[in-house]
Amino acid sequence: MEYVHISPKDKRKIQHLELEILKEVDAICRRNGIPYTMGYGSLIGTVRHNGFIPWDDDVDICLLRQDYVRFKEICRKELNDRFFYQSNDTDPEYFLLYDKIRLNGTVFKESHLSSHNINHGVYIDIFPIDYLPNNYFKQIIQFICFHFFRTGLMSKYLVLEAREGKKKYIATVLRRLYCLFPLSVLYYNANKVAMWYDKSPKKRIMNFLTPYRLKEVFNAELYEEYTEHTFEDMSVKIVKEYDVFLSQIYGDYMKLPPLEKRKTRHSIIKLHI
Repeated sequence: MEYVHISPKDKRKIQHLELEILKEVDAICRRNGIPYTMGYGSLIGTVRHNGFIPWDDDVDICLLRQDYVRFKEICRKELNDRFFYQSNDTDPEYFLLYDKIRLNGTVFKESHLSSHNINHGVYIDIFPIDYLPNNYFKQIIQFICFHFFRTGLMSKYLVLEAREGKKKYIATVLRRLYCLFPLSVLYYNANKVAMWYDKSPKKRIMNFLTPYRLKEVFNAELYEEYTEHTFEDMSVKIVKEYDVFLSQIYGDYMKLPPLEKRKTRHSIIKLHI
């Protein structure tokens, strides 16, 4: 598989396009009183760089599941036609467990999604935050059940040719083990398990979809208070206790990583911006 080299100039242009999407998302959320927070690398970029991490090329935002569902519904009516709300509902071959908002008329085709007939525009990620039971043993049960379905889903859905070495071998084996499970069944059940406790909110929350796993379990109060912070030429929402969030996941997040780790994580096979 042949990959596209993204020059510093192209990376900055991608960031500007993502900023356009973020401004639309922010405007919709403010008009409708929907709380959100910048997340992960985007949150680090916000508090450490007042914008994008210079070598990063994506934007992550997080919403509690009830706000995530409401935001999705509002976007059906209010999202500008320049943008596309991507979910399994709007793009039937899209089976990731979080949604994206894409910029129409652009192409940012990632290798692991390249064979699917979906919108491949420049995007930002929209993550749902779900509740966990207070009991630790029940948390582990929910976590294991979720990852049973998600592991099968990702092994079958992500393009096999985009993987290499051990990861490709494991994915091949998993595809055989999950051969009797249709993508739609794995997708439905993974979502269902993630939302087991959302109708009776508990004291703990997490994003089931990141690689940080149980390291990302927080008190629900984390998502109750928000503050404003500069991000490039706009103001964005972040959780007030962002230091708790970032320190638990990343440690000393204000320290720059070594030079060899300052690179994007996306593998792109086609780019049109």
